[in-house]
Amino acid sequence: MTEVVFHYGVADKFDYAVRLLRKVVRSGFRVRVALAAGELTSFSARLWAIAPTGFLAHCDAQAPASLKRRSPVVLGTSGPEEDPSVTVLLNLTPDMPESLGQYEKILEVISSDPADRQLGRTRKRAYDSVQYPVLMHDAGAVQVAVTP
Repeated sequence: MTEVVFHYGVADKFDYAVRLLRKVVRSGFRVRVALAAGELTSFSARLWAIAPTGFLAHCDAQAPASLKRRSPVVLGTSGPEEDPSVTVLLNLTPDMPESLGQYEKILEVISSDPADRQLGRTRKRAYDSVQYPVLMHDAGAVQVAVTP
């Protein structure tokens, strides 16, 4: 059964998602990142700009099949992934993902923004209602605030 992990309390949702994505890819998983259509380009730019040696190879869901097969990360909207070797979904949309059962793991990142937290609670209840095991990770507790 699909495992769902909520990473909540993050200061910057997309910066945290990039770090989480790097960790998941380094563990050998292929990942689909679900984003709102208007966020695809800016998230891709973040993956290009991680660090000079930290680039995270990726493509979008509209790329040719040969490129998608070689990419550890596929960026798209919340639609299903056609490639069964993509076993992890990183959901950065406000909606419940489609095709829940096709992934081994679904990762949700929830910022400390009140509206995003409410949307996260709604998705948590939806996962509970279909009896998916949900783990909660307080990412805000491990982030260190830097003060000048």
